[in-house]
Amino acid sequence: MTLRNRYDVGSKWLIETFATQLLRVAGVGPVASARPLPAELVQSRQLPDGLVEVRLADRPDPVLCLIEVNTYSYKAAGGELLDDLLLTYLNRRVVPEVVAITLSDKGNVRVAPGVRLDSPLGHARLEAGWRVVNLWELSAADFLPLTDPGLAPWVPLMRIDGPPEPVLQQCKDVIDTVTPAGKRGNLLGVTQILAGLRFDETMLETLFRVEGAMIESPVLEKWFRQRDVETRQAVILEVLDAKFGPVPPDVSAAVRVVKDEDRLKDINRVAVTCASLDAFRQALTPPQPPAAN
Repeated sequence: MTLRNRYDVGSKWLIETFATQLLRVAGVGPVASARPLPAELVQSRQLPDGLVEVRLADRPDPVLCLIEVNTYSYKAAGGELLDDLLLTYLNRRVVPEVVAITLSDKGNVRVAPGVRLDSPLGHARLEAGWRVVNLWELSAADFLPLTDPGLAPWVPLMRIDGPPEPVLQQCKDVIDTVTPAGKRGNLLGVTQILAGLRFDETMLETLFRVEGAMIESPVLEKWFRQRDVETRQAVILEVLDAKFGPVPPDVSAAVRVVKDEDRLKDINRVAVTCASLDAFRQALTPPQPPAAN
């Protein structure tokens, strides 16, 4: 969930709060404890927010784990993971374990399980790999019955054999019965928002309504809106790349400054139907109002 050169409160909160459960979902463990490491500056860049120091039950020394969580897969994810891995190595001189978790299936793009880059003459190379976890490919039954409320936000995005309502109810029940009162609202809120990636909002409103009101988590809702915008931007650029080759910097920048989701939908339709990059540029430029006399 690391964003390039930007501090993202929502993503950092999720990893700080659920690092142990995310590692369990990824098959790393058993985890005795996990401590998020503070970001530091390395060569004027921030270390990844998802860097966690993990103590495993069967190892005496802690292990560095880099957790990346994305709402959807996108083509640039592999390169970003390599950036984060290299930044961690430059700072700590340790290769971290890397786990890339994708929450929801959308399109045909998948996070690559590794990257290999060769120098122009072929004498040098960089190669890295990581564990890729697509939540929809995991079985919710493997984590039921739920005893850890920290798993409740992630189980609804897994494969559910049968009606989803009983599984969602189990998620709410374990939060209501096990989570301290001061943390219950946030946990219900993030579970509801994540489940909204997959399930009907009306059903979720009924299930997660508390004392007649919807659970609200403004930080997380803002984060998901931001992630949706970035996903739409990435899809547009991938369409252009597939049709016309590498996207020029001016076109990429013009797409990324658009934040309105309806406008991005229109731009995506243009990207699919346009005959050339010049035609796309022309459609991307909003019409100017006539000059006043």
